[in-house]
Amino acid sequence: MDELQISPVDSRESPGKEQQAAGVGILLQIMMLVLSFVLGHVLRRHRFYYLPEASASLLIGLIVGGLANVSDTETSIRAWFNFHEEFFFLFLLPPIILYPFFGLQPKPFFSNFGAIVTFAIGGTFIASVVTGILVYLGGLMYLTYKLPFVECLMFGALISATDPVTVLSIFQELGTDTNLYALVFGESVLNDAMAISLYRTMSLVRSHSSSEQNFFMIIVRFLETFVGSMSSGVGVGFTSALISYLTF
Repeated sequence: MDELQISPVDSRESPGKEQQAAGVGILLQIMMLVLSFVLGHVLRRHRFYYLPEASASLLIGLIVGGLANVSDTETSIRAWFNFHEEFFFLFLLPPIILYPFFGLQPKPFFSNFGAIVTFAIGGTFIASVVTGILVYLGGLMYLTYKLPFVECLMFGALISATDPVTVLSIFQELGTDTNLYALVFGESVLNDAMAISLYRTMSLVRSHSSSEQNFFMIIVRFLETFVGSMSSGVGVGFTSALISYLTF
């Protein structure tokens, strides 16, 4: 995997132009973040349910990304919108997963833990494979862009981990059954580990020309990512709970 680049701007450009591009890029990202927060607050305050907060943020990103993509400046601003997957996995995804557990109700969550794990692991795996196969068949029939089968499975793993933020907010407002809320919430939190493991496994398959010789290594890599991440998460969770219990 490629190393994280500090500056995506061409090194042949002068330092002044590079700093100017970096400043404009960072300013645009901060403006997008502030605009997302403000727009989300306005939507919640006026109870406008036709456009969820997550969809509004996505729409802002699409508009700004499209404008940056068609920009024709001497120093390309769009280079500063490059998003590295390792940055997401290491710095953004952990707090996203951790945050919902602060308001978690333990009893309905653990009473439905078996069903939650089944949906999170088995359901995510089935959704990933089915989505990958459909995308591959669509490419064969020229309905979608034709991709190799492994890349179709990677795409299926990427979109199989759903995050039903809007659904959960509606459940809270309508006072839905706690068991149903726990099932949807728990599956949406735990399916990320399965999706990441599948994506990394398929990425390893794509990077090797002969998958038969590396089949054992692929299985080991999958177990390493899935079991290792789950074990480390459980360990950190128990340690944090113990420290909080002894401290407060």
